[in-house]
Amino acid sequence: METDPGPGLWLARAADCCPARVALVYRDLELRYGDVYARVGALATSVMRSGAGPFCVVSSHAMRLTWASWLALHLGQPLLPLDPRRQTHSELLTGLGIRQAYLDKAVPVPDGVEGQDSRQLEAPSTPARSAPRPASSDAVQLLIATSGSTGIPRAAMLSAVSLEAAVLASRQRLGLEPGDVWLNCLPLCHIAGLSILLRCLQARATVILHDGFDARAVWLSLVHRKVTHLSLVPAMLYRLLAEAGQSGPPPGLRRVLVGGGPLSRPVFDAAMRTGWPVCPTYGLSENASQVATLCPAGSDWQPGDAGKPLPGVEVAIVDREGRPTGGPGLIRINGPMLMAGYANKAWRPGDGLCDAGFITGDLGYLDRRGHLHVTGRADDVFTTGGENVHPCEVEDRLRACPGIDDVAVVGKPDPRWGHLLVAFVVGRIEESALEVWCKTHLPNHLRPRRVIGVTKLPRNPMGKLERRRLADWAED
Repeated sequence: METDPGPGLWLARAADCCPARVALVYRDLELRYGDVYARVGALATSVMRSGAGPFCVVSSHAMRLTWASWLALHLGQPLLPLDPRRQTHSELLTGLGIRQAYLDKAVPVPDGVEGQDSRQLEAPSTPARSAPRPASSDAVQLLIATSGSTGIPRAAMLSAVSLEAAVLASRQRLGLEPGDVWLNCLPLCHIAGLSILLRCLQARATVILHDGFDARAVWLSLVHRKVTHLSLVPAMLYRLLAEAGQSGPPPGLRRVLVGGGPLSRPVFDAAMRTGWPVCPTYGLSENASQVATLCPAGSDWQPGDAGKPLPGVEVAIVDREGRPTGGPGLIRINGPMLMAGYANKAWRPGDGLCDAGFITGDLGYLDRRGHLHVTGRADDVFTTGGENVHPCEVEDRLRACPGIDDVAVVGKPDPRWGHLLVAFVVGRIEESALEVWCKTHLPNHLRPRRVIGVTKLPRNPMGKLERRRLADWAED
């Protein structure tokens, strides 16, 4: 693989070596690398004239966030994309001392590139007026708001060198090549969606960009376009399999990354039966996306197995004090793609890190093959009848019950038992039938004591369960 020039020059390099290659497909619009580079350069001139500082964008619009990411790389400025649906973004901005933010339609984009016309745009008549100004390798290039599982608004500071390391390690594991096509239906306010743009830019591949996930739209894109890579969360995979029916994936589809939450055995088996190349993956914002990926998984896969860590990623299992456990415990990571720390007003590195890297708060273990198995969040564990229970274990078992389409489990405080298990179930099954099934298939301490039928579980845009909302529902 050729020497990498760093994220700030990826677009310029692609425009120089393959200007006619399609960089992005959005709705009926195609943009080629030469055209994108020219437009970003022209746009950078106007943004610099406006005196813009750190590039903060509050939007969920896929195309606007794509241009913001290209522009930030070109200018060497840190990008902070924020989801307007999150209630904590103003608190985060205040905490970082950021006063200027682009709000949705005010995000600077070139004229006519929001996919309204079924045509290929002509390149601008004047060349780019602004050459790239790449950030130095240790400068912050991207700030990603974390999922907020702790309730505290934080943003991971990712440097140019950490993004480069993450992209190159991912490409090595996944086999992404020039001319490949990655369908991106994940939100670009999250590292999972943004990392797809970065990987494809570095590899000079094509991104097919969707406005969020729609199972029918994704399936049609897979059928009609030569998609090689796809990223989903487990709930998306479930819905896509239902849309595809008995049809297998198109023959050119090589990788389907599935992460962002636990993948159940029934959904995995359904994908295997029709030949979907599922690659279970585990990652987080603090590590610029991927930590470990099994590529692809075989029929012997077990829930939680994320495969070996990516090249350069160091994984250890430790206790709460950071001491190696020799068995299951907290997942600690280190390596060149690790964040510089959580963002703060002083832009001081190191916040949230320990001497040996970053302790994630996720539970897991390493098997004899070196595969990382992720068993859930440490702060989700509760005690019932003297037994420690993780809701992910109960949920995975309950998904094997006929009639359950989706399920979530929380612990409701109880003065006698510590906690009582409450299951929220999506599907067509009577509570009495589920009770009989649980008595047959689950040990006593894993049986829900209350079952609540719901039409939909609360999830964030990345598909992660919002367990705090479920806990509130359990109290009603």
